[in-house]
Amino acid sequence: MDDRPTPKPTPEANDEDARSQGGDGVAGVGGSPRSRPLSAESESVHEDFTRWLQDHSGSAASDRSDTAMALSRSPVEEELAEPALPKTVEEQYEDRGIIGQGGMGSVRRVFDRRLRREAALKLLRPGSGLRRRETLRFVDEAQITGQLDHPNIVPIHELGQDSQGSHFFTMKLVEGQNLERALEAAGERRLVPEVLAEFLQVFIKICDAVAFAHSRGVIHRDLKPSNIMVGDYGQVYVMDWGIARLVSPSGNESGAPHRVTLTRGDASDLDQQGSLVGTPRYMAPEQVQGQHHLTDERADVFALGATLSHILTGHAPYTEQNYFSLLVQVQSGEVPRPRDLPGGQAIPKELERIALKAMAKEPEDRYASALELKQDVDRFLRGASNLPHRTYPPGATIVAEGDEGDVAYILVEGRCRVLVTGPGGEQRQVREMGPGDVFGETAIFSTGRRSATVQAIDAVTVATVTSDALTQGLALNSWMGDFVRALAARFRDVEARLHRAESPERNES
Repeated sequence: MDDRPTPKPTPEANDEDARSQGGDGVAGVGGSPRSRPLSAESESVHEDFTRWLQDHSGSAASDRSDTAMALSRSPVEEELAEPALPKTVEEQYEDRGIIGQGGMGSVRRVFDRRLRREAALKLLRPGSGLRRRETLRFVDEAQITGQLDHPNIVPIHELGQDSQGSHFFTMKLVEGQNLERALEAAGERRLVPEVLAEFLQVFIKICDAVAFAHSRGVIHRDLKPSNIMVGDYGQVYVMDWGIARLVSPSGNESGAPHRVTLTRGDASDLDQQGSLVGTPRYMAPEQVQGQHHLTDERADVFALGATLSHILTGHAPYTEQNYFSLLVQVQSGEVPRPRDLPGGQAIPKELERIALKAMAKEPEDRYASALELKQDVDRFLRGASNLPHRTYPPGATIVAEGDEGDVAYILVEGRCRVLVTGPGGEQRQVREMGPGDVFGETAIFSTGRRSATVQAIDAVTVATVTSDALTQGLALNSWMGDFVRALAARFRDVEARLHRAESPERNES
């Protein structure tokens, strides 16, 4: 053992030790640079270790470099660094067949190799001598639809051009059938209450989508059952915005956010004045006349009413086969009443009223918006449609004994007295009614005459209930309807027998 005294370190030595340890990268192992001084034996070991590090530093760096290169060449790392994605449109989309075809192009089912999903690809047909107007309209369709982010408007995925310069866009592939096909498949069953309710739910979703588009400054102009897709699991999509048009904001929408914009700025109108744009059988009179500057959201409201009429009747509101005669019929605004058509008696009167109001000849006579139209149909579905009200002055006769009637009444305000004719022909009061009481109810279930007179004591307001409204509310062509009708008929029979027993003289005559 070396008995030499351990030299006392100087500040310079400590600094040198710190620099050596820090320079060799071992300060974090041996402690801070201000560590205690080394013994002679420790100093010898430290020197040997330092020389060893210096002798192997080159090979160690080489080994580390080789290891890093080996790791970078692993299959997983190579796949992550350079994913094998398609580099061209033709490589990205695998054609899986035609879905539909039109004059300007086609819609095809494709498989997107990048996102690993199926989609629908709409392609503007190459080499067809298309004018610039058609190309602009195609791009407009993609940009308009792409900005209408709504659950009932088909989503757009991509807009671009292929290697041949042909424009295309891809959209969600909807599995199902269009509304026209669904109505054809239902046939006469479409008016069965349960089936009709399902079609009306579809219609409500259509109204939602159209109302949303209107809030963004877009009118569709070609709404019809064949442009509505109904998915296998209840999805509903308004399709084909190819002739959609941007309209100027109305006074209450001038500051509305997110209005749809186009790359071309909508600086020029693609519609030639007087040209026919849309499908005449579902078209508003002002639209078929080519008055594009006068066509606004209410033209879509008309087309929604025509779609509702198709749900009720099974066909378009205009059925004229000669094209010229069809245009004349549409311009006249004479829409056939659905209940006047063969088999139309099964159509609910309230739904006929709604459809006819939406299809009024003059735009100002229609529903002011798609939302208003939707609300009326929704109220019908929930059985909460607004019942007509009537007001009577004091002393007025609301119903008269012996008269035929097919309307029931709900007393909303005021009081009434109920009178029946006695054996001597005199009238006597049998009871008094107030708000919430119902009278005349049996008349809407079965034919017959009123068994009593009802007079207003003071000013009276009543809500009227027709047989048709109650029939639809109770789904009277189902077993529940048969049950209620049977009860009503039995009640009327008992009431008639009691009335005859109380009036023997009149019964003999």
